[in-house]
Amino acid sequence: MSKVPALAIDFKSFTSSILKTGLFLVKNVYPEKKIILFHVIEYFLTPPHYILPYFIEEKKKLEAHLLEFSQEFQRENILVEIHVLLGNFWKVLSDFLETIKPHMIVSGYQTHRIKIPTAEKMIERLKSNFLIIKEKPLEKIENILCCIDFSEVSLECLKIATFLAQNTNSKIKILNVISRIQIMDKILEKEVLEEERLQREKEWQNLLNSLDEKQLVKNLEFFIKYGEKNKEIMEIIETDYPDIVIIGKRGKIVKAGLGSLTRELLRTLEIPLLVVEKF
Repeated sequence: MSKVPALAIDFKSFTSSILKTGLFLVKNVYPEKKIILFHVIEYFLTPPHYILPYFIEEKKKLEAHLLEFSQEFQRENILVEIHVLLGNFWKVLSDFLETIKPHMIVSGYQTHRIKIPTAEKMIERLKSNFLIIKEKPLEKIENILCCIDFSEVSLECLKIATFLAQNTNSKIKILNVISRIQIMDKILEKEVLEEERLQREKEWQNLLNSLDEKQLVKNLEFFIKYGEKNKEIMEIIETDYPDIVIIGKRGKIVKAGLGSLTRELLRTLEIPLLVVEKF
């Protein structure tokens, strides 16, 4: 199956970063040289009939804007599809993604004090990989940090990390964090943690063996940290300066929606974050 990224264009503050990221990805990562630009005219209740002509006119204007954005891609001989979706927000968007099946959706994320950002709702409700961009676009991939917990989505995280690395010759660090346990007997605590570490090493080998030979990369390092997950991830980011962080949509415990760790990183990280779905 071909891999094509889609850019969610909202014409807000991060649009430029989204476009730059899309151009980098298609020029350097995706061999098919094709990209999809789309916008959804947001309404959640069916509008009165007399307002529909306004929405149709707005749709034409937005299509013209997307055509303008597409010119930079076309100058690089990249095939561009543009779509302005009109209808009930969640239904038209779900149907659209089911039709185009993008490899990932590149979206901006603007933090709000009161309401949950639409991008966060999209990640939570829709079945797709999401690359979240804020002020800093993704314009190089030399170092990848991939966070796994050996849940079902971990293999998908590893696959997408190796896909990015193969096409950019980048290094991958695979991080797994073991939460500290409170045991009064420090010797026993050490033994328990060592036993858990050995189990994680075994799970890592099983995960690695699940990759096809063509998915294997040379610059791949697995390591385990002990402590609070969010804190350990942030420390690695501050010392290793990854260009992109990859994490699953949710972990072992959460069965639907967005996991708490992923939600926290989504809201706080300033560098590109790729949230991976289990298909």
